[in-house]
Parts: sequence; structure tokens; C-alpha cells
Amino acid sequence: MDPLQTTYADRQARWIEGMIPDMRTPGQDISMNVETAAGIGFGKVAVQGAQDNQIRVSAASRAFRGITVLDTTQLQDSYPQYATARVRTKGPVVVTAAVAVAAGALAYYVPATGALTNVATDNTLIGKWETTTTGANQLAVLTLS
Repeated sequence: MDPLQTTYADRQARWIEGMIPDMRTPGQDISMNVETAAGIGFGKVAVQGAQDNQIRVSAASRAFRGITVLDTTQLQDSYPQYATARVRTKGPVVVTAAVAVAAGALAYYVPATGALTNVATDNTLIGKWETTTTGANQLAVLTLS
């Protein structure tokens, strides 16, 4: 049998999308079923699905439910359709910031795309940034409020 992995990084990654970075703030999580056919990744915006107990990827006309949390028991880097996803509604979670962000700045999501940003215009306030990034598409800690 061929090995699955033959090279290894010197150090483990500091963060992974959807990871709970620490336990300093008790978070609040809910369990929701994934409606989206393609599933939903970890650390992604989850909005209300067609039923009360469902979520889907971001859509402009849907209410914000939270951010999906990393689940190492999944066979891929996402929750597949019909899976029960852990969704963080309050507290810290690691996400990809669409733009450079600063610790303490307010955090918003873009309803049409699900992007997470510090830009308020036409976007929805969901919390604040706990860490700073130097550019776009970098991992940062977002605390949902």
C-alpha cells in the first residue's frame, strides 16, 4: 500500500479554518442540517436554510445563523449535504478575512458572497476581529457577538 503522506511541515499550522482558537470565552454553538448540495466548508458563513433546522452557504436574502466549526470526524474539509453541522453563534472562531483586518475592528459579512470583512457598507455586523492580518485571504480570529 502506498503511503498517504510522505512529506511533513516542520511545524503544525497555527490555525485552521473553523477552529476554536481558545477557551477564554465560552462560545455558543447550535447543530443545524446542511441544505446546500455541495455542502459547506469549515469557518464559513452559514445562513438560514429552507427549514428551521437547516443552513446553507451565504445568500443575500437569508438570515445570518453563524460560522461553521471545524469537525475532524468529517471525511473531507467540509460538511456534506444533509450532515449535522456545528455552527458557532457566539464566541471566537478562526476564519479567512477577505481583506486586511485589525484587532478590535468591527467584523461584517457580505450577504451575497459570505466574505468576512471590516467594511460596513451594505454588509451585516456580526462581531469583532481579535487578531490582525497583513493582507487579504489570511486567517484571523473573529469573535461573534
